[in-house]
Amino acid sequence: MFAFLPLATIAHQGDLTLVYERSGFLDTGSYAEAVWFCRRLSDLAPKRAKLISFGTSPEGRDMVALVVSKDGEFEPEQLSKSSRPLVYIENGIHSGEIEGKDATLILLRDILVGKKHEALLDAANLLVVPVFGLDAHERSSKYNRINQNGPREQGWRASGQNLNLNRDFIKADGGEMRAMIGLMHRFRPDFCFDNHTTDGANYPYQLHLGIPHWHTLDAGVAAWAAEMERAVTAQLEVDKLPNAPYFEFVGGSGAPEKGFAVDDFGPRYSTGYWAAMNRPSMLVETHMLKPYKERVDATYVTMVRTIEYVGAHAKELKAANAAADAAEASAAPGFKVTLTSHRTDAKRPFVFRGYEYKPYKSEVSGSMIPGWSDKPVEVKTTLLDTFEPGLTIAAPDAYAVPAPWVEAIDRLRLHGFKFSVLKTAMTDEFDAYRLDEVKFPTEPFESRFMPTYKAVAIRERRTLPPGTAIVPAAQVGLKLLMQMLEPAAPDSLAAWGFFNVVFERKEYFEDYAMEPIAAKMLASDSALKKEFEERLRDPAFAKNPRARLGFFYDRSPWADDHLNKYPVVRLDAKQLQVALGG
Repeated sequence: MFAFLPLATIAHQGDLTLVYERSGFLDTGSYAEAVWFCRRLSDLAPKRAKLISFGTSPEGRDMVALVVSKDGEFEPEQLSKSSRPLVYIENGIHSGEIEGKDATLILLRDILVGKKHEALLDAANLLVVPVFGLDAHERSSKYNRINQNGPREQGWRASGQNLNLNRDFIKADGGEMRAMIGLMHRFRPDFCFDNHTTDGANYPYQLHLGIPHWHTLDAGVAAWAAEMERAVTAQLEVDKLPNAPYFEFVGGSGAPEKGFAVDDFGPRYSTGYWAAMNRPSMLVETHMLKPYKERVDATYVTMVRTIEYVGAHAKELKAANAAADAAEASAAPGFKVTLTSHRTDAKRPFVFRGYEYKPYKSEVSGSMIPGWSDKPVEVKTTLLDTFEPGLTIAAPDAYAVPAPWVEAIDRLRLHGFKFSVLKTAMTDEFDAYRLDEVKFPTEPFESRFMPTYKAVAIRERRTLPPGTAIVPAAQVGLKLLMQMLEPAAPDSLAAWGFFNVVFERKEYFEDYAMEPIAAKMLASDSALKKEFEERLRDPAFAKNPRARLGFFYDRSPWADDHLNKYPVVRLDAKQLQVALGG
């Protein structure tokens, strides 16, 4: 069981105390304090810690990370060859949920100066980002987190661009995210933490942990993660930190008797993105109603216990990661990639630890408001946490992203993919997609209008212009590549609206020009006539003269053959060879 030192005991460490500690564990410091603290640690332990800058936030702040290594190995190339796994710790992507920052800074001090957990450097090398959402962190207020019990002031959820950075990993619209992805692909950590505070009901659990071992993660890595979850969660119970999976009430009911369900997360989220990189991770969600100090302590202990496990099973972890990367790098055409998982209906028994539920009638809303007493209760219920493969697609030999789609090509470059540039135009029959049944929302989500559609595989003749990006499938990151470029993937670039303009008509017909052409088509094509007559059974269509003429326009040579066509195509081996100039 962990015991934490009182402030008087740590005062001997000179000026290395935090606002958090000096305030009696009620406040958190500024971003400037976090940077200063990391710089001070690197000055005090220059052979084991190095502060690096990896970008600038949209509001002009320096983005920093602290690299920690027992052997003074701070460069990505050195760390990749180390026998110790590289553990990445990310705090404050939602900067109102900031206990991870204070917990991590104290842990770093204990490792580098206090010697309390110096042995963790035998277990792993560390890459620590003290605050990811740094501009949001400085939008500090007493009124940013209505559901949360401390600190007395905290940062905001969204960035200076009003983006939720934990929905931005694939599309990378935020300046902070672009810098972070660069850091990720330079260092390629072996294991990743994302520290948060949860919302929800009131119960005794100090922690919810989200540890991906879905089918979207490499099977070997997923098996390692599942074993880690069992061991670490059991150890946390020994440490008197009650914890549970990162679950939700079934149907949003709020009734534990109806059971709980665990979700998987796509690559817009941190853990889903790392799964697409074939890396295990842990989402740490402390309970928002617990005092701030308890949440900091819980995060601290969780990181210590997990890093201990990572070190004890370093060989297996690095081997699983390496095997996953090698499988992608040598992927043959037809290599199956699972892009989504679906939760099954399989239930397992689960004992929910909660408090007596005592809702009350609101005089304001007229509804029943959730409430709880201090009386602990246990409810025998069920948990849905079994998944099966969802969308699974065979990889092509390569993808071709035509030159005009510069925003998509920019994201491929940002996410670290290797590609060649087509030197001369190339015309051939390609595997491609048509996007049918297109619908748009009435409001944006994270700055983008996300269409829904049905991706229909087609084969048609197209010309790829010079400057087209030719992206081989056989490379590390294949799963992430397909998450981005397969339009049926829920977080693909197409789903995020990078190609929305293909749904826009640019030419139109006049009725007087189309009428004689339509009449001729109707008279000369019996199959077309039959199809038209079937459409006339729809009263709305039958009463719409423009739609009736449009039926023929869309089937005429004047129709835009690019409309609703996904610009990215899939190449076979022969086409890839031609594209590469072979």
